[in-house]
Parts: sequence; structure tokens; C-alpha cells
Amino acid sequence: MATLKFLIRGKTPLSPIYVRFIHTRTLDISMKTNIIVNPKFWDQKKEQLKNVLEVKNRNEINLKLQELKLFIQNEFNYDYIQGEIIDRSWLQTKLNTFFNRPAGETVFKLKEEEVYFTSFATWWLDNKAPLHKVSSSKYMSSKTIMHHRRLKDMFVEFEGRERVKLSEINGDILDKFSQFLSSKNYAEETVRRHLNRAKFFCLRAEELNIPINKGFKERVFVEKETIEYKSPYLSVEEINKIYNLDIADQDLDAIRDNFIIGLWTGLRVSDFLNRLSTDNIKDGIILIKTLKTKHNVAIPLHPQVKSILDKRFGFLPPKCSDQHFNREIKNICKLAKINSQTLGGKVVVQKDKSKRKEVKHYPKYELVSSHICRRSFATNHFGKVPNKVIMDVCGWKSEKQMLDYNKQTNIESAIALAEYWEKEMKKLEQQIA
Repeated sequence: MATLKFLIRGKTPLSPIYVRFIHTRTLDISMKTNIIVNPKFWDQKKEQLKNVLEVKNRNEINLKLQELKLFIQNEFNYDYIQGEIIDRSWLQTKLNTFFNRPAGETVFKLKEEEVYFTSFATWWLDNKAPLHKVSSSKYMSSKTIMHHRRLKDMFVEFEGRERVKLSEINGDILDKFSQFLSSKNYAEETVRRHLNRAKFFCLRAEELNIPINKGFKERVFVEKETIEYKSPYLSVEEINKIYNLDIADQDLDAIRDNFIIGLWTGLRVSDFLNRLSTDNIKDGIILIKTLKTKHNVAIPLHPQVKSILDKRFGFLPPKCSDQHFNREIKNICKLAKINSQTLGGKVVVQKDKSKRKEVKHYPKYELVSSHICRRSFATNHFGKVPNKVIMDVCGWKSEKQMLDYNKQTNIESAIALAEYWEKEMKKLEQQIA
């Protein structure tokens, strides 16, 4: 007959409770539960803690011991019937299972990556990230790995000395992390991206069968920015100012021409500045497979783009680095007097050398970056050609993606509607006359 007892063997104020499992004369196993108590509060006869106020969690421990006794009895009966070997290793496994101990724990020598969120993130980035596939033929890029390291660093700052365990991370923890990021003046979209990266690590832990709180899958709300604004775009009139700008410097002129090509193709900077060549141009149409999404797009040559090719005897303008391009197009827009005060977000280096986006009114040229090309293309053509045309040219699969790039303000939309009504009224008047 199997029997199970709890006992204390030590006399020090911090002595572990042992479990002793006996079955016939051949099996007598004792093992630490690693629950530590003071022996003077232990009732050897009842095999539980005494009901004294000095032991704050006595009821919780006593209940846990009773649950453990029932658990081991049930597990023994099942495994014995199944022909499993019942020995010291078996008892250790059952104790680990009952107390939900990490798989890598051996006599309290923990593998921290199986316990703490940030330790797991660090371990995964060092050991798994370079070989993590994001598609059938593409691995996680160094830039993406860098972004995930930044998330890990921010989580370290968030948790402080109270390290968050994988078994604890849930919607409530992530909600507090979201509030922490918002309090640091991170943009709403930046907070969302970091939350997704945190959940990414949780999913990787789950894939590796590391015990993790399923609550991380709960929806987390992000605090909305106090000042709402739309990222700027360049109107057709402003693009014409840039195109007609008289630039003597050859290098700056080449950057201006590349800028115009980007504004009238809707391509990403990684495509029009780094990959586009004359080999991609056939019968007045640009045919190119985009780098980011691998979509094949066909884009007709805008008259201004044709003019640039004619000026350069059929060749495209010389290329430059993305960083140099971003810096110089601000100067080009400044020269073109695109300087109206515009509400927008600009990344500013703080005193502690960290970077934060500050939302306020700036001269418009200060808010210009390479992404304004794609944004302007979508906005300037929205409502003038069918949505499907814009989607096909830009390689968007859904109208939502396209609408995200439409940065026309409510006032501009109202003016457009007024102009439409005016045209319709003139048509009606002509019909009556």
C-alpha cells in the first residue's frame, strides 16, 4: 500500500518540507519540496503548519500540501497501471509538474531564459533570430533584430528590479507597459509596434513549450495621442515648384530629379533610389518587382519623369544613400519655399540622448522625408482615378492600405467637395441655357 508523508528534517529557521513516498518494502523515497518553513511552527503529527499568526501564508501552504498528496496518489495509480518506472526521478518529475517549475531547473540552477521575459528575449535574439524565417526564403533582417533589441531594452527599463516572469506576462502587464511608453512621449504607432514585438517574443516562447501565461494574447489598448495630425504630403503645385526649381549644383540636381521620380511613381525609396534602372522601363512603362512586398507593378512614365530622362539622354539620375537623400530633399523643399507652418511630428534628440517625436507646427520642409513620395502619390491621385488603379500601381492588396496613405485633411476634402458641386451646378446651368 502506497503512503505519503510530509516531514521536517532540519532545525534551522529556514528548513525545507520533505515529501516521503513509500510503496511496499522496495520503494521508500524522500525528496525536498523546496517549500521552506520554520520547524517550530510545524505540527509533526498533523503533517502541516500550526495555526499561528506568525506564519502569514499557513493556510495556503497547508492546502497546497493536501493537493500535492492527492496529485501524487493519482499520478502513481495511473503510471503504475501503465507500467511506468516509479523511482526517485519519477517523484522529482511529479513535484516539478505540480509546482509548475521551469523545464531547465535543476536543484535551483535556473535557465533564466525559461523564467524571465527579458532573459528569454535576449537569449532568443542571440540564438534564434538569425535563423528565424519571416517567409519561405527570407530570414529576419538585422534591422528587424535591432528593433526587437530596442524593445527588450525598454522592457528592462519598465520592469526595473521587479523582473517580469513569462508566467506572469498578461494583458494587465502589457497594458502597464503601454502606459509606460506613452508616458515617455512615444508616438501611438510606435507604442503599438513595441507591444506587437513583446507579443512576438511570447509566441516564440510558446512555440518552444516554455510555460507562459496565455493572457499575453489579450487585447491591449494604446493611449491615443493628445494631438492628432496627418503626416504631410506634397500637393501637385508644390511638386511643380520643386520640378521647376533652378539648381546649379549637379549633385543636388540629381537628388531633385530622383525626388520627382519618387513623387510620380509611388515607389518606395528602396526601389526608386536603390534598384530602379533603365532596364525596368519598357515602352514608357516602369516594370519592377518591389523589394519589400515582391509585387510586380507597372507604372506609366509621368511627363515630368519623361522630361528628366530626356534631359539625361535616356539615363536615370545618379543614386545616393537614403540618409543623404532624406537630408537634401529638406533643403530642396526649403529652396522651393515650401515653408507653410504645418502640424506634424518630428523626432528630436533629448538631453539624455534619447529620441522622441515632438508634435507641433514646423515649417513644412522640416517634415519632409523620403516616405512623402509614396504618400503624395496616393493622395494626389485619390478621387481622380479609380481606387483600383492606385492600388495596382502601388502594389496594395486592399483599399485600407491605400486609404492609410491618403493624407488629405478634412478641410481639403470639404474644398474638393465644394469644387465638385460648383462644376455640377455649371453643367446644370449650361443644360438649362
